[in-house]
Amino acid sequence: MSSPIRDIAVKNAIENNRMWFLMGSPYLSTNETIVLSAHDLIINTVSAEAILTNQRLMLVDRTHPRILPQDIPFTAIETVTIGDESGNDPVLSLSIVTPDGTRQPLSMVFPQKPRTERTAERDEWAARIRELSITAQGETGVVAMELSPPWVPGPIPEEVITGEAEEVVPAGTRIKGPSLSERRNRAAGASKARTIGILVAALLIIAVVAGAFIFYAPAFTPQTLPPATTPQPTPQMTMPPTAEPTAEPLTPAPEAPEVTPTHMASGVPQTGVWLFVKYDGSYTGTAGAPGRFRDVIGTGNQFFQLAVKDEIVSAAITKNDNSGNLLTVEFYNEGEMVRSATMTKPGGTLETSVSLKTS
Repeated sequence: MSSPIRDIAVKNAIENNRMWFLMGSPYLSTNETIVLSAHDLIINTVSAEAILTNQRLMLVDRTHPRILPQDIPFTAIETVTIGDESGNDPVLSLSIVTPDGTRQPLSMVFPQKPRTERTAERDEWAARIRELSITAQGETGVVAMELSPPWVPGPIPEEVITGEAEEVVPAGTRIKGPSLSERRNRAAGASKARTIGILVAALLIIAVVAGAFIFYAPAFTPQTLPPATTPQPTPQMTMPPTAEPTAEPLTPAPEAPEVTPTHMASGVPQTGVWLFVKYDGSYTGTAGAPGRFRDVIGTGNQFFQLAVKDEIVSAAITKNDNSGNLLTVEFYNEGEMVRSATMTKPGGTLETSVSLKTS
């Protein structure tokens, strides 16, 4: 069943797709179409825009608009979870597989202005990314990729090469950059100016050739005209290329301390935050908070300690068999259970999250 919020999101996506098709996108490739777009996001504390196509996820830094967009292929997205920030803004958390074997978190916050609700928009993004990632990884499996600053810690170039009369934005300056629509308008204006310049140059060449013909041709007696000189094409100015930021070695995000899973027949640990997985079979998955996810691998009923405190924690646990047995996932904080979720789907994945601030 459709809702007004979802109808508006779909309408905006269709309109953005139509505008990009008519104007010509500098980013899209052949047979690539826009699925969703969002122009007011906070991604890992960076003011950003996001574009979801049928081939990839693109992140655009609004703080440093001259930095090229970051492409994230669906084959590199390992997990997709949803939750809420401490300010009740919807959050979409992605786990990206990097070449050094770590999982780099991307936290996409959907800020809500007064009397606005973006939970449905976040849920639509999560569903589409899961669907496209499963399809892509079914063909090639998980393929690691490398993220560049500002999406991961690392220095951003102090300045970039720009055209005349353009402002250089220093690294770390928090200003609102031009949106995608503004950049498209600039690109369209530059293209129109180049077209007018070429037409003017062609008219000048034609006028010069016609004037020379009239001046040298006799009025009454025919005579052989001198061979016409082929006009040389007007040289076009080549703008200097925009310098791309040099990728610096990434500092892996701190991982949760590896703790040997504890078999607890009875009793619950009374200190710290623990994940309790109950299942009569084997399972795998991840659990923790953005930047501190740990692997969860085991068989039977086991506790896993999480290096978190007073923040949102989430878990995604997958059955390793096709049985319909009950899988239960529970979070404990200082000995008290704060969240419990169950699933019986064969080979399914159970996803759940909870905020420890409000538990």
